[in-house]
Amino acid sequence: MIFLLIIAVWDYSYDVGVAAKYDNNVYAYSDEYIDDFINQVNAHRFPFETYDDLITSAALNFLLRNRFFGKRTTTFSLDVAANHYLQNRDKGFAGYRLGIRQSLGKYALKLSYRIIPGYLIRYYQNPQTPTTDYIGCRATYRTVSAKLSVMKIRTVNFDVYYSRRWDDYIEEFNRYDADGHILGGAIQKALDKYLDVSISYNYRLSNADSADVAAPSNEITPDGSYYQHSFGGGLNWQTVFIFPTMFRCLYDYSYRSYTTSLEEDQFHFGRRDHRHRIMFSTQFRVLTGLHLKLSLIRQWRDATSQIYPNIDAVKDYSKYQVGAGLEFYH
Repeated sequence: MIFLLIIAVWDYSYDVGVAAKYDNNVYAYSDEYIDDFINQVNAHRFPFETYDDLITSAALNFLLRNRFFGKRTTTFSLDVAANHYLQNRDKGFAGYRLGIRQSLGKYALKLSYRIIPGYLIRYYQNPQTPTTDYIGCRATYRTVSAKLSVMKIRTVNFDVYYSRRWDDYIEEFNRYDADGHILGGAIQKALDKYLDVSISYNYRLSNADSADVAAPSNEITPDGSYYQHSFGGGLNWQTVFIFPTMFRCLYDYSYRSYTTSLEEDQFHFGRRDHRHRIMFSTQFRVLTGLHLKLSLIRQWRDATSQIYPNIDAVKDYSKYQVGAGLEFYH
């Protein structure tokens, strides 16, 4: 009742989206692992039926606005997204984010909290049982963020942000628990009325909480601590192609360097990851309040190691997603 009264008095808007997409490598396996799965080599490592899948998703973005400080708008936001996998049902997950944004004229400050509970990464050998027991490695991700935006200074927008993140794994894999910091920024510039470009950068530091985790006497406790540099660029173009249309192209690159000093940790010592992601998307306004979206994402990782020359056979992967969806907005 209180919520209905609030939206009757305050300004609000929302987007509701539904989509379906095909993912050719939902667990981000290397080519060698996919060949092993197809040929049933050590099949106990793959307690699932297929490594590709059809994903259906639904998302809600709800905004509630009022002016508590003169003419400065305060915006409360709620984002909810759920993903369902047709075959790999255990892979399904949901994410939630709450935010508050305060306009300060040409500046704005936003605080947010995001949680993704029980996300299934892939299946790994259970450290607490014999080697043939493979179980789902799940983690809950929590992130608190603050973002300062500067709007429209000579057709340029600036964002700077800081995030604090916690990765909390299930008990069997708590050796991978970590907490980290992310500091970054972005610039968006309008080249003309219908075309704008953007560039971004962030630095991420992740510290593993594995030092106090007990390991069997014949094993080491892995240290997944790392630092990472990420760079991105994008292009948005608005035009009319039968319907009012927006084309978007994005590319980002991440360089990750693991920082453990333990040479026995062969999966992390001296390891460097290079991750690339390219996205193309098109959005058509087919009716007032209704968008049709098409998207293609290509992603791959190249890993190198000072002490494990064949790490690419384990950690390299490539994948793509192609999808379509509808977005209703008000």
